[in-house]
Amino acid sequence: GIVSHNFMYIHEVMTNNTEILPSNTTVMETAKKMAEMKAGLMPVYNNDKLVGIVTDRDLVVNAVAKGVSLDDSISSILSEPVLYCFKDDDTDTVLGNMSKNEVQRLVVLDSEENKQLVGVVSVGDIASKCESSDTAKSIVDCCKHYH
Repeated sequence: GIVSHNFMYIHEVMTNNTEILPSNTTVMETAKKMAEMKAGLMPVYNNDKLVGIVTDRDLVVNAVAKGVSLDDSISSILSEPVLYCFKDDDTDTVLGNMSKNEVQRLVVLDSEENKQLVGVVSVGDIASKCESSDTAKSIVDCCKHYH
């Protein structure tokens, strides 16, 4: 098809924030780290393997609401499975996936072959760079499951 001026790849809008958390990090340390970095999602690693992600919502819904101890490791509250996209995916495809999975952030991997973490992308990252009303509608669809 014809590429419009609104066509964008994820690597053009993502945050190159590849800071990661070891899976034995405590809930408290995680909350402090995310606040300090103003991050809504952090990838969680066990040795060199991506084992999950933790979101600000996980801290509330899976930790505080369920009475998980602040000293417990975050491996007890991780979002499963890890949802991701690739840096060369286009933003419309990724918004469609976010909407389907009811998430507002995804980890970004370099390629199907390597699966190396290169960043994180949020609905906000895409929204800040989008000029198309179709994309704007997709963004609204992504967020509508939050009340």
